[in-house]
Amino acid sequence: MPAPSLLARPKPTYWLSYLLVMPVAGFMFAAFIVVGGSELLGHKPTRPEMLGAWAVATTLITLFALNIDRRKPHFELTDTTLRIGRGSYATVIPLAEIESAVFGLPDYTPWWFRLMRYAPQSRGSHHFISMMRANSLFIRLGQRRYVPLCLYFTWMQNGRELMEALRERLREKLVGAESYTAAEVKALSLPKFNRVGTLRE
Repeated sequence: MPAPSLLARPKPTYWLSYLLVMPVAGFMFAAFIVVGGSELLGHKPTRPEMLGAWAVATTLITLFALNIDRRKPHFELTDTTLRIGRGSYATVIPLAEIESAVFGLPDYTPWWFRLMRYAPQSRGSHHFISMMRANSLFIRLGQRRYVPLCLYFTWMQNGRELMEALRERLREKLVGAESYTAAEVKALSLPKFNRVGTLRE
């Protein structure tokens, strides 16, 4: 009997966060454009102009982010495939084409990333990215393609369940960290999570 498909996507609370994040981002963007433009034109912006620019910037940024989030953070695991994204932007990976997988990315990172752990302002980001690296599943595909997959996010519905189900279905293809090549270690020093990449020659 085929295993049931698993769908991982943002929780409803993720979309509610737009109400807090997007107005702030829109204000910062509008302030940068309006203040910079005012300096060049020698015109002091009025309150209605600032409010109008804020509303337009917030709308544009929200639409841009929604267009990306609507299709990219969407993952589906079936009995035979892993789908990343949805619609015409989806990448479908047959499980049979996965050559091997490693749990956890290599320890090597750029020097500036290692320094982030000592700065109070960036320590949280360093910890978060380190957590992602430690809990990623590195998937090797044919033709030097790969995917560093990590869905262990609190805002991702069924993310943990999909990751664990995928590890179970790939259990016979799981190999150790010693299998990493020099090219893979270099590419994964700054990985693009949850996207198909290609190793350079």
